[in-house]
Amino acid sequence: MIVDDEPPARLRLRELLERRSEVEIAGECSSGPECVAAITRLRPEVLFLDVQMPGMDGFQVLRETRAVWTPITIFVTAYDRYALTAFEAHALDYLLKPFTDERFEGALARALEHLRAQQSDELSRRVLRLLEQRAGGARIAVKTGGRVLLLRAAEIDWVEAAGVYVELHVGKKQYLHRGSLSEMQQQLEPEGFVRIHRSRLVNVDRIREIAPRAHGDFIVLLRDGAELGLSRGYREQLELALGHSF
Repeated sequence: MIVDDEPPARLRLRELLERRSEVEIAGECSSGPECVAAITRLRPEVLFLDVQMPGMDGFQVLRETRAVWTPITIFVTAYDRYALTAFEAHALDYLLKPFTDERFEGALARALEHLRAQQSDELSRRVLRLLEQRAGGARIAVKTGGRVLLLRAAEIDWVEAAGVYVELHVGKKQYLHRGSLSEMQQQLEPEGFVRIHRSRLVNVDRIREIAPRAHGDFIVLLRDGAELGLSRGYREQLELALGHSF
């Protein structure tokens, strides 16, 4: 999708994109509000986005649509002062007008490569989910060393959020699994896991000791020697899981 309030700028981008047979232009917009509606409706994979536009700037557009759809975004602008803000908004690239055809081709190539990686990652996640379903019970499929390992819930000591992944701690080993901590909590709570921190789950059977520390806080000691802080907001959940107050 092309978004720019200047018709000549949209024409230039359209002509450059039409050279590539694998690219389909989903639409063109000339204002921020129009872009928000188009992204919500069309869900483009790659967005060439101007910064200064009528009604709403490019950064506001991304904030408005983040909860619905997040395309790969390349900012296209005549102003270099927005570059840092653009990358803080997770833009893939920043094209400063006037740009050469070669510079545009480089940005587009990066976008297409990034898109292919996303598609490959999504296929991997679908395969892993299928393996988990076929394994039955609470099994977590993780990729490690080119193989797929199926972990039983009982093998996992604790789980920690790590960006768009969760880190599964199994003894002295750690495995990354794509997904949110909330999704993992929903899957593992029936298997005896409890949340003790906004970014951490623990297997209740692995808890060896609850030890007090300063200012009324507590630390959770596991059988493998790990020491995990217990947030006050999750203390009651842990007490219910253990069947004891402390």
